[in-house]
Amino acid sequence: MHKRVLILVVAAVLAGFVAAPALAHTRPVRGLLPDGDTRPVVVSVTLEAPQRHNDLLEADLTIDAYDNDGIDRFEYRWNWATLGAVRATSAMNPTVSYVGTTPDRNYALQVRAVDLNGWESEWYSVSSGLTPSVPNVIVAGDSIASGYTRQWFTGDATCTDAEYSYGSTVVSEVAASLPAPWAPRYTNIAWPGASVGDMLNGGSDSCGIGYSAQVDQIEALASDDTWNIVVITVGINSTNWTDIVVDLTKDTAFSFTERGDRDACRIAVRDKWDIDQRRSSITSGTAKVTETLSATTNARVFWTSYYDITETELAPLWKPVGDECANEMGYALSELHSALRAGLADDVTWVDIDRSVTTQRWAGWPHPNSEGQRRIGLLIAQAIVG
Repeated sequence: MHKRVLILVVAAVLAGFVAAPALAHTRPVRGLLPDGDTRPVVVSVTLEAPQRHNDLLEADLTIDAYDNDGIDRFEYRWNWATLGAVRATSAMNPTVSYVGTTPDRNYALQVRAVDLNGWESEWYSVSSGLTPSVPNVIVAGDSIASGYTRQWFTGDATCTDAEYSYGSTVVSEVAASLPAPWAPRYTNIAWPGASVGDMLNGGSDSCGIGYSAQVDQIEALASDDTWNIVVITVGINSTNWTDIVVDLTKDTAFSFTERGDRDACRIAVRDKWDIDQRRSSITSGTAKVTETLSATTNARVFWTSYYDITETELAPLWKPVGDECANEMGYALSELHSALRAGLADDVTWVDIDRSVTTQRWAGWPHPNSEGQRRIGLLIAQAIVG
């Protein structure tokens, strides 16, 4: 009996020594500090929901803490089954990164303060709850965004194809910048023919399908407890540009000189295009779209420009808009883009799409082909992830 009791006592003592290092991680040893020095104290910490200004997988901390010498930084760790890695964050604008966690799982977050002399506070337990769901990427707008394709003039078009759209490249590039468990969810609500007004009121696409207002759809899709990215390409259909391009293609086809083509471009853009009459409504509509999204969602909004169709081929060796139209095409884009940008809310990111966008041929011209969509997606993804 005595031998058994002795064994149990020794085992208990050994267990205490083994547990001591883990205990030291959760409660720092006080010890004696130099005269007049004290350890920092964390009074309260609040983990905020993801906000528009946050990078993906980042969230703000609101911390009340004090120290007699001043706080140098905060440190935090996510604990799940075991104690997580310790990460540092700014004392002025403290944030946490969800890197190292997985979505929709219970984690315990702990925060401590470190003062200018390196003394640490005790760990403050902030929360024990589910991490956010994966981020949302929502693509909205017109046929450029919807993945519109058409091969023959006598055949039907594919009005919406989320995988063909530049949105699929955006999502794959964003996913590559994040840990695998946090790969974003992708939803494409764009449709051909959509104008700025249609984003607010809804309408029908060129395939005869009706849609509700895209702004309403975005509000329903964007979840306040995770990160939301909204990418928009819209505006050209708020003018008569489609008719202008059709007329221009016909006029240049029957012109056999560069001067004739140049005159056709000038007449189409300067005389027939209704941008001057539509400018005010484009700007006010854009303002209403972005202000509504800013007021009702935490989404980061990215609004894209259009690309220059100069020197793109409608058919092999046929470029309806050649170099002789370059000045007029540049002017047209500048006018449209200035009307759009004048209405963008301050926190919306404008994404310039360069002219190296390859297009479909025949009935699908001048919409992007698969490579053109990929190039647009890469530019947008670069703006999102840096």
